[in-house]
Amino acid sequence: AIFALSLDLLGGYTGLVSFGHAAFYGVGAYTLGLMAPKYEAASLWLTLPAAMLAAGAAALVVGVFVVRVKGIYFIMVTLAFAQMFYFVFHDTKFGRGSDGISMNFKPVAAIGGFTPFDLSNTTHVYYVVFVLLVAVFVFLRTVLRSPFGRALQGIRSNEHRMRSLGFPVYWYKLASFTLAGALAGLAGYLSALQFGFVNPELLSWHQSGNVLLMLILGGVGSLYGAVVGAFAFV
Repeated sequence: AIFALSLDLLGGYTGLVSFGHAAFYGVGAYTLGLMAPKYEAASLWLTLPAAMLAAGAAALVVGVFVVRVKGIYFIMVTLAFAQMFYFVFHDTKFGRGSDGISMNFKPVAAIGGFTPFDLSNTTHVYYVVFVLLVAVFVFLRTVLRSPFGRALQGIRSNEHRMRSLGFPVYWYKLASFTLAGALAGLAGYLSALQFGFVNPELLSWHQSGNVLLMLILGGVGSLYGAVVGAFAFV
């Protein structure tokens, strides 16, 4: 649902239909896999922000190039970049190839000597992810009601008019693309945390197709629809 919400910001509210959104989902997941020590647990408070920053940075770099185009060209260029990310993790030692990375320990949420929740307990994981889903939902709802969010919706409706009114359309679209990528990285991180395993299929075009189908099922351009669509699909 968090993954679907991130794509809804891009496709439903900015008008940029991406078929390569799984690239940032995978980057978030792989950040945990690559940062996790082999013989001890990683810190949640270190790896989670790192995953979102890595995914957001990747989205920013890709966005610099892709938000210049629109329509079917945008779809194809995002797919091309996603495939490039896929092969970086699939065909190089950096991503450990097609075997992926297994993590021996769940991240720990210790703050000093206090541990507010135990991520090796599946019930605790459920509630942590649920709280993060609610937080992302509220955050996006607040963003979309702000002047920035209204501008994004204006760009979706009539980009030429927004440009004629003096809005820096390119920078608004780049900001939306970057934010959506960071939130997709959060979703990927939580997937890696849940399953304790990452592989290149997380970045494949199938994954991008799955999340797009979630939006279609629930209704594009609706935060509630993104959540409902995700639950219906899964």
